[in-house]
Amino acid sequence: VMVLGGGTVLGQNRNWSGEIQPVAPTVGAVAVGASDKAVDQPRRKARKKKEVRKVRTRLPAKPKITPGHQLKAPAKVRLQAKSSRVDRHLPSAPASVETPGIEQCWQQIEATSQPARLIRLSEECERDFPASRYAAQIRDVAAQARRALDIQRSTGLSGDFFEDSVGDAPYRDNLGKAVRGDKDAAYLIALAYRLGTSGVAASSRRMEQWLRFAAELGSGLASWELAEHYNYGGFVADAARFEKRAIELGYRPPFRLPTRGY
Repeated sequence: VMVLGGGTVLGQNRNWSGEIQPVAPTVGAVAVGASDKAVDQPRRKARKKKEVRKVRTRLPAKPKITPGHQLKAPAKVRLQAKSSRVDRHLPSAPASVETPGIEQCWQQIEATSQPARLIRLSEECERDFPASRYAAQIRDVAAQARRALDIQRSTGLSGDFFEDSVGDAPYRDNLGKAVRGDKDAAYLIALAYRLGTSGVAASSRRMEQWLRFAAELGSGLASWELAEHYNYGGFVADAARFEKRAIELGYRPPFRLPTRGY
């Protein structure tokens, strides 16, 4: 008893002297001094969860990534990146520069009505100025001039058939159009030689030649009038051939009594 009492007295003396810190009494397993902290802990956890939930709502949703899946950038960014990649590989467009010579060359072509000379000028212009703005027109003029020359040779027309130094301005204008494949212009030239107008003298031979040329270009009216010309001259076979051609080209002749011998 004395020992135990002494120990108790010794402990109190040490407590009074500050050697032993006082220990708060506990209730069960929780200290009485920490009771407030234990009560606030659930509240702090609830606040923390609420704050984490707010932060998560501000962040963008993470895309689902599957094996082999690649993330795509926004459409605007992808378009800019694609255009920049394409631009790096494309060569810069050359500046369109027209040399003065092409204008002079084209003027010479426009002023010419001789098929052989047209072909030669067109070939020279296309060779010297292959990328000019007249390139397509020059090729078309050359093709039509070759066709006119073929018609002249196949029908046996005279060498001075495309003489461009005669006639007035409308005649020469029609001449240039006819050489370039205009069947109506060729028919008007035939009428000029029939009537003796447009600065040319009347000529049955020239009229016949131009009617044949217009018919070969596809004029049904010229083919029909050529058939009439041959019929009156007694060339029955030629008249029948060009009358048939006129109908094939879509010409509808007026009704008349049958006076033909075929």
